[in-house]
Amino acid sequence: MRKRTLLLATSLTAGLLTLPLTAEPASAAPSGLAGDFNGDGYRDAAVAAPAATVGGKSWAGQVTVVYGTAGGLDPARHAVISQDTSGIPGAAETDDEFGDRLAAADLNRDGYSDLIVGAEHEAVGSKQDSGTVVILWGSSSGLSGGTTVKNPLPLYGSYFGLGIAAGDFTGDGKPDLAVSAQSDTGANPYRIRLIRGPFSKAGSTGTVSTYTPGVDRPGLTTGKVDGDTKSDLVVTGKKTNSDHLAAALYYQGTSSGLSKGATLRAGTNAAVGDIDHDGYGDIALGNPDDPDTEPSGSTGGEVSVIYGTSSGPSSTRRTTLTQASAGVPDSASYGDRFGEAVALGDLDKDGYADLAVGAPGESFGDELDYRSSAGAITLLPGSASGVTTTGAVALTQDSPGVPGTMEAADRFGAQLLASDVNGDGHADLTAIAAQENDDAGALWHLPGATGSLYSTTTSTSFGPTKAGLSSNQRGAFGWDLAG
Repeated sequence: MRKRTLLLATSLTAGLLTLPLTAEPASAAPSGLAGDFNGDGYRDAAVAAPAATVGGKSWAGQVTVVYGTAGGLDPARHAVISQDTSGIPGAAETDDEFGDRLAAADLNRDGYSDLIVGAEHEAVGSKQDSGTVVILWGSSSGLSGGTTVKNPLPLYGSYFGLGIAAGDFTGDGKPDLAVSAQSDTGANPYRIRLIRGPFSKAGSTGTVSTYTPGVDRPGLTTGKVDGDTKSDLVVTGKKTNSDHLAAALYYQGTSSGLSKGATLRAGTNAAVGDIDHDGYGDIALGNPDDPDTEPSGSTGGEVSVIYGTSSGPSSTRRTTLTQASAGVPDSASYGDRFGEAVALGDLDKDGYADLAVGAPGESFGDELDYRSSAGAITLLPGSASGVTTTGAVALTQDSPGVPGTMEAADRFGAQLLASDVNGDGHADLTAIAAQENDDAGALWHLPGATGSLYSTTTSTSFGPTKAGLSSNQRGAFGWDLAG
């Protein structure tokens, strides 16, 4: 199914002219931080805009990168990239949806983080929807130039790039790419391809291995769950041949590749972080569907946390939270979509990763004042005993210090990213309201703060035009985030 069927329709106008970011003076050495595309010591945020019109081609897609500063994300310092940008492979075409998936890693090990961009609907020759993945290279002046990652099996409808994750899965010091796609045969048609590093600007890579997860349209999330030096992979999606049942499973990184491990609780999206500060990554899984759609789910949606151990995800230490759980703000209602987005990061700088949960379907008001799908975000602190509801915070656009005003259909919390963009040691939350301002969408920068999880004085917000994009984003602004 094309993503556009999930988004509200509005008219599109011609794409904006893409202008390069003014070069910054090169620092003595790049920071080496994940998501720091220009090496200045501040992590940046890449924001997907797959519905963007480029050169008159609707849904061709763009990515805007907003650079981090000591004051947080600065939309005045941005770069907009499409397949019509100089040095980027391919050409902007109708329905490519360039930027549909994003990931960040230093693939050529030069100290600058690179951005990996998927366009699962890209045609390869005459093969429609074959898909492509492009690496945009980091440099002292930001992202510059690109290289196509070879599609090992270009087929009609293979959707190469429908899931992307970057990490050193083999532990050899060379970051790898995991890319999901559809194959042409078998009862389980979807595959994950592990493309080993190193990667070069000339297009060379290491060897490729293929895995069959038994999950349709697998989404990919990376992190270090078992505490070793190798990245692990969490796969989320729907069970094969099921339109409803969510599924999640774990692949352990090994020196020879990925090893399929535990089946996890149901989830359609994931985040990995050390919630209890024991040296092992914990897995948060969002499952936002109501039971009439997802029988294993909960009314209003749910989030499961599976704690890491030296051998991978625990089979016993697992917990599931809903808005009906004791201490979780608000209440569970049909259509809240609690868990549509999850993120993990140490927002209050206490050493424990905190959990952010998006509920973009959350509605407020009575029958005379009904703000349907205004959206909300719940912040749940980490602790030595794991995720806790003590000190939990519920955020809307009417919360103290959060810019904007809560309105119907904004879908605040549709996408989340936790990363330290202002360099103060706190993870900051980047949040999307996908349909703010009649489907234009908007982004919130919610800095972390000691004792309160977010700053009530320095939070900011901006829409796509501030970041160099058209306002005609069809509810797809921020469809994915990386940094």
